Amino acid sequence: MSRIVFWSPLHGQGQTGNLHIISLIMSLLNKKKILMMQTHFAMNNLEEPLIGKSMNGVNVEESLFQDIGIDAAVMYSNMNWLTGNILESCCITFPDTSLLLLPGTETRNYETFDRDICSNLLRMIQQAENHVDVIMIDTNSGHDELSFKLMSTADVIIINLTQRKYAINKLFNEYKEVLDKYKNVFFLFGNYDKNSGYNIVNCRRKYHHYINNHNSGVIPYCSKYLDAQNQCSILDMVREGLQSRKVSGTYKTKGMIRRIFMADSGYLKEADYFFNQAYCSTMKIMNMINAADKKRMERSRICS
Repeated sequence: MSRIVFWSPLHGQGQTGNLHIISLIMSLLNKKKILMMQTHFAMNNLEEPLIGKSMNGVNVEESLFQDIGIDAAVMYSNMNWLTGNILESCCITFPDTSLLLLPGTETRNYETFDRDICSNLLRMIQQAENHVDVIMIDTNSGHDELSFKLMSTADVIIINLTQRKYAINKLFNEYKEVLDKYKNVFFLFGNYDKNSGYNIVNCRRKYHHYINNHNSGVIPYCSKYLDAQNQCSILDMVREGLQSRKVSGTYKTKGMIRRIFMADSGYLKEADYFFNQAYCSTMKIMNMINAADKKRMERSRICS
């Protein structure tokens, strides 16, 4: 019932990888039913790190993506047929998880994509959110009309950044109106290096009018996560990293979870530090979702 929009001031800020890890933690640890989707016409990697390019020598696009994905979901939405079961039939699911992956468009013509998909996307999302807990939307970077429309309906807007000075300056120089307009923004620094001069503490200090401890977090660089992305095995990697096991239909975490999540991050190994900070960022985002839900309930009570 919540919408989270992932956006970047420019391409290449680790946005999709950030969406993956946040979604997986919310699903595996917080038991949320997550719908992952994208609005890109091209140049996106939402599906591959989860399912790969091929299975048993068959191209994924020729097998899995036929008659499913965002194109099918929008079609059913236009006919008012987007029930929970039909939504799941449009998605790729994963065993022992509550994750739903809605593949991107198979349309090859941008004008057709803009007319048939983009113009009807908000309606589809509104119907889909009745059947999931959280919708994670990977949007186009920069000045994009659809991205800004989705921001206006989002419970949380995650602005994805790296520690590159150019990217940070571009955000505050060219998109100040976005930062001034929306108060539900979360600043997420991906591929984070705590030893950089542009670390999160210094960024909070320099941009204190916008960035604070509650609305910002990091996803550290992690070679294991990078390898898992390349090997299309991030779900297995995150499961192993969280030390989760299936018991009576729910995930029970072992003692290592406490070490990963509660230990002093200054003494953690690379992978543990990655999960520590990713978990902390996810919990902050969850707090923002809960605050948005509370406001929505208060408005509903007043209207009734």
